Amino acid sequence: MRIVAYNFRSGGKRGELNQWSKILADFTPDIVLAQETRNPKLEVPEKYRSRQNRFVWYSVNSKWGSAVFIRGCEFRPLELPGFEGWVVGAEIDNPNRLNHRRRPCRVFSVHAPTRKGGSYVKQMNLILDEIAKLQNNADLIIGGDFNVTAGFRHSSEERKTGRADEKLLTRLSDEFGLISCWQAANPDQPLAQTLRWGSNKTTPYHCDGIFAPASWHHRLESCRIVSEGWETLSDHNPVIADFETPEMKNL
Repeated sequence: MRIVAYNFRSGGKRGELNQWSKILADFTPDIVLAQETRNPKLEVPEKYRSRQNRFVWYSVNSKWGSAVFIRGCEFRPLELPGFEGWVVGAEIDNPNRLNHRRRPCRVFSVHAPTRKGGSYVKQMNLILDEIAKLQNNADLIIGGDFNVTAGFRHSSEERKTGRADEKLLTRLSDEFGLISCWQAANPDQPLAQTLRWGSNKTTPYHCDGIFAPASWHHRLESCRIVSEGWETLSDHNPVIADFETPEMKNL
């Protein structure tokens, strides 16, 4: 199973060779957690009409919003009050290839909003407050652009994990039982770059990530960040996490 998280940047590239086409062709994902994307119905209409593919998208403004793509599974959309368009969710019923316990799986594409008087950490905690109100009867995947450090920084890094960021990451672990896929797959490594700001393309900002259940750790094969071929499309790099399916592990 492959999960991709990616911020398209201000709606993404228009035209036939848009980012949705590239993501689906290059990565053949099972789940995509997208931010700042135009309606995928307009970008990849042939994929949108396919019975094999399922999309849910809500807009933040007239140009873009967040989206979830799921291949080969039926689901029902989930919304978080107060974060419409910034956070888009879906609950997949009995997704056999996602887990072996036949529990539902909830996935959320998260884009921490910019709001006057509220830091990104505050917004992320408010998002988690809303997710915490859902029944604890499903596996949980949260991914996207958190606009805060999406992992504990290595001791060798010049930049350090802020206290507020550290508390947020601890909450994801302790309260929700989640692990950072990139950090779990690349232990004892400096955080890789996911954001290339226009004015600062070298500092390794790591604000995009995928968090999955800690119980899936033994199935996590890899988590990588791809920059080659994406530099001109967005200031964010795709994050790709690969898991072995339960059937492959004979669970």
